Amino acid sequence: MPGGTGGPGEPPAPVAAADARAGAQPHFASPDVCFHESWLEALREYHDEGRHDQLDEDILEDRDEFGRYCAAVNAGVERPGQPDFYLAELHGTPLGEWVDGYVPQTVLWWVAGDEYLGRLSLRHWLTPHLLYFGGNIGFEVRPSARRRGRATAMLAAALPLAADLGIDPARVDCEADNAASRLVIERNGGVFAEERDGSLYFWVPTG
Repeated sequence: MPGGTGGPGEPPAPVAAADARAGAQPHFASPDVCFHESWLEALREYHDEGRHDQLDEDILEDRDEFGRYCAAVNAGVERPGQPDFYLAELHGTPLGEWVDGYVPQTVLWWVAGDEYLGRLSLRHWLTPHLLYFGGNIGFEVRPSARRRGRATAMLAAALPLAADLGIDPARVDCEADNAASRLVIERNGGVFAEERDGSLYFWVPTG
């Protein structure tokens, strides 16, 4: 799912199913059909928040179509922009021009067992547009899995991956009123750079 940083400050959410699975340690995995059922549950949670409306649950309930979606997301490194191209073709809508063009992007899902907990996007380099709209790293946690340190752990696990790509420091941003996301960034060593148009911008060391 397209994603930014974390989620809005909310009361404690219900315990996600993954927490009840003994020995299921959260880790990164590439998007895959084995997470289909849990991903759909997370999508419904996002839709309840009014987010990710461009992802049609009725269409992606089909396992084969979901497999094509996963393939498009995974192709975003070799074929930058492929996830957007896929969604435009799926819905028969014109694809708007992306400012400065697309850059290679690795998308990883944060999972425990077969449970989808969140996602992280790692953009391999910055354009002038991405400097203020997206940054190097964007992350989100599904509503039912928030408030348990997921985002902090996910960002921490991503920093060595960014370093392997030669990114140091990484640009990460959040909305100015999102105290939870700001704390996630600062806990991972984020150094405040500036505030602009309702967003906070940080440089996070990856080495």
